[in-house]
Amino acid sequence: MTSDSPVPKTDLTVAAVVTSFEPTDRLVDVVRRAVEQAESVVVIDDGSPSLTDRADRGDREESAVRTILDRCAEAGAHVVCAPRNAGIASALNIGVRRALDAGADAVLTLDQDTLIDGDYLNRARTHLHLAASLGLTEVMVSPALINDDVAPFWFAERGLTLAFEPLQSGLVVTAELFAAIGLFDEDLFIDCVETEFYLRARERGAPALIVPGGRIEHSLGHRARWTPPRPLRPLMRPLMREGARGGTDGEAIEFSQDAPFRHYYIARNRLALYRRYGRREPLWCAVSIAKDTFVRGRAMLIGSHRPARAYLTAAGTRAALRGETGKIPKRTLLRSMRPADRARAIGERPAEPDRGLPRLVSVVIPVRNAAAVIDEQLAALAGQDYAGDFEVIVADNGSTDGLADHLADHPLADRLQLRRVDASAGRGASVARNIGVESARGDFIAFCDADDRAHPQWLTELTAVARTYSAVGGAVETDSLNAPHVQRWRGMLPPETPYEFPGFLRVSPTCNLGVWKDVFAAVGGFDTAYDRGAEDSDFTIRVQLAGGVLGHAPRALVAYRLRDTLSGLWKQSVMCGEGDVRLYSDYRSYGLPRRKWYGTLDEVAYVVLRNPLLPTAITGVPTGRWLFHAGNLLGRVRGSLRHRCWYV
Repeated sequence: MTSDSPVPKTDLTVAAVVTSFEPTDRLVDVVRRAVEQAESVVVIDDGSPSLTDRADRGDREESAVRTILDRCAEAGAHVVCAPRNAGIASALNIGVRRALDAGADAVLTLDQDTLIDGDYLNRARTHLHLAASLGLTEVMVSPALINDDVAPFWFAERGLTLAFEPLQSGLVVTAELFAAIGLFDEDLFIDCVETEFYLRARERGAPALIVPGGRIEHSLGHRARWTPPRPLRPLMRPLMREGARGGTDGEAIEFSQDAPFRHYYIARNRLALYRRYGRREPLWCAVSIAKDTFVRGRAMLIGSHRPARAYLTAAGTRAALRGETGKIPKRTLLRSMRPADRARAIGERPAEPDRGLPRLVSVVIPVRNAAAVIDEQLAALAGQDYAGDFEVIVADNGSTDGLADHLADHPLADRLQLRRVDASAGRGASVARNIGVESARGDFIAFCDADDRAHPQWLTELTAVARTYSAVGGAVETDSLNAPHVQRWRGMLPPETPYEFPGFLRVSPTCNLGVWKDVFAAVGGFDTAYDRGAEDSDFTIRVQLAGGVLGHAPRALVAYRLRDTLSGLWKQSVMCGEGDVRLYSDYRSYGLPRRKWYGTLDEVAYVVLRNPLLPTAITGVPTGRWLFHAGNLLGRVRGSLRHRCWYV
């Protein structure tokens, strides 16, 4: 919309701040409109993954986003790329600080899809001058028309129309108001950022004004269409005729809806604002609750991705009650996805940038009463063909078999840079591994067990693959250390096949696992609550959920020692079954699939029909193999009862 008569330009200096995130070509048009009217324009890209992910991978190929930002610079804008996605409030504040430092009298804030009319800033300047003549310098102004619809307003004061909860896009804020109340609240991340700023201004008595004739074009969510059930169509015919644009008249109701993840931020931030400003702004709270109940409720009832919207609304409400702020947790976002989308989001990722070989490898061995077997592993480590430096840390988890004395003057101590650390602060291998890593001097951690034996090329192959992965799992073989009859008790995967949960993620046992120390620290090490096995799977899953990639090194071999007594095998199999249930309990919401019912029936039939009471010549199954299956089944039953979920 243009004015019927020219509007005089005032001498107020206005800088425009445009935020972007994975922008489209429309951003270039937004910038061109702003450049024509503002004294300066800055575009703040809020860590678009198309830029940051490529930079992290060392990929210099130009992306579409990079091309768009370059075109913005050619149009006259100054482009700033934030190193990470910190939210729209952070991006706005970067631009506002630059504008104020450069001496701007006011700042225009714009989204990447908002076009201002050709006379928008002239009108805004004129209205700011009018407000200043009435003694109002701590002020913000906003458009009267959004896509030709009248913007929400309160009433008139001193002849000026007050805006009701104005949009951030198209907002012109004076430097005096920023100086009086500060910048945007970055804890909110996105959504309600302008609302909090507006309420903070009202608390000070600073008004938000409507600019007469000021118009913007702004995208308000995504268009959605809903076809009512046939019995309801006669009742909804007026709405259907009004809403079904672009289709046959009366076919569906058409409306706008936000992306599902926005429900988390809106629920969390709105509730936080109700608690913060409810007593002073009861009318705003009532109107806001009514509006949100209708808009978000409609999306949850008849919009797309309805379960995700409901879940994220509940998650946002819980976060507000807990006082949580910032970016939506990745776990929450993943839990809201459909299984197929979730699997794609956390599935196998491409290799990472090449870190090079480690400066120093720290081999961590958790130990409890292993004085009789550890020498074979230490000798295998001394025989490594690895050309780099490494140290060996024995994390003693409360041994009572004289291990400390055994290692005190060990003949391989100097060659292995061998150290024993006291890891008896808690019980379990996870406690020992965590304490061992705490004392490690290396930038790469390699885990193995005291009763196994690493092949000579183990460290060479493990570190070679780890160069481009966050963590890497090696392979095991059971021929070297086990009698033939023991090998038949338990089947192991061939070295070239990585361990994984089909349809979910790879995992790796800790008897042969390497991880960069900074990655280990980032995920918090091993979860010591996993006291019945599966702590290795939990750890490698968390590495991947945190954005890391788990590699597989088939030639990094370790000779694995199987349980060679029936009682030991039974205990291990029951424990593994319980651990698998705990994993399912913790990660089913991320897409870890339930066991197939027919697989359970097959295993029950196996245990019943091939039990050791029948002659082995008939069953064809060694007693040890039967015990392993039966113990694992029992462990899953016990774990299902313990964790209150069915995974049998």
